[in-house]
Amino acid sequence: MVAVMAMIDRSATWPWKGDSPVHLPRPEIVPTDFLLPGDPARVDMAASVLSDFEIVGQNREFRMGVGYFGGHRIGICSTGIGGASTEIAMVELAALGVKRIVRIGGMGALSDDLALGDFVVVEKTPANSACARPYSPAGEPVHAAAAIVSALDGKRSSMGLAGRTGSVVTADGYYRAQGRPDHRDGNANPDLVDALAALGVDGIEMEAEIVLAVGAALGVEAGAILAVHAHRRSDGWLEDYEQTQRNLIAIAAGALADLASSSPA
Repeated sequence: MVAVMAMIDRSATWPWKGDSPVHLPRPEIVPTDFLLPGDPARVDMAASVLSDFEIVGQNREFRMGVGYFGGHRIGICSTGIGGASTEIAMVELAALGVKRIVRIGGMGALSDDLALGDFVVVEKTPANSACARPYSPAGEPVHAAAAIVSALDGKRSSMGLAGRTGSVVTADGYYRAQGRPDHRDGNANPDLVDALAALGVDGIEMEAEIVLAVGAALGVEAGAILAVHAHRRSDGWLEDYEQTQRNLIAIAAGALADLASSSPA
């Protein structure tokens, strides 16, 4: 038994098997730049935006692919919904040597000037998610990497897509945690929506604070660009979301390619 355990070469403290992560698929050559959608199905959608795209594999909610944008190699890995699985993806990608990460996903807008289908480049997130606290214990707002914010908003603008920079709050749940009812005939909680809006944010989502906090703690440049999939004030819902998702991939991949081309070799 002792000899078998030695061959496995891992422990409960750091349960990697050699250089293979516990949860994420591992590409043979790890790209320095990654996109993080929530939904595994959106990884496959990247094939319509990235060239020479290949699926690396999937384990649980973590589906990974690799392709090229403007000649630059970019990875894309789903996180699943919420902070706990997003923390896993961020930590394991950082340990694999990834340098820049951009979350791409949806949000529920709170600001009246945002319309369904608009894009928000996240500048900062206030402290709200318990999943982010081990990486940002002071409870202060967490800021995206300035270079990523600039690159994302510049790419959005150059593509002629509506939106702006802004801030979002990350909730640790989808229903009660965001003021939604927990059954069809239940009562919503507009007071909670107002309390979240009082944090000075433009919308609500479920992963950005974790991406930014873990990135800042582990030395990974991190950012996020989100599409307005719902509007919590008008109660609007964007039903036709497919092209918006492709645009998210194109904006983020283009921004990362631009940053890579301007970085010192």
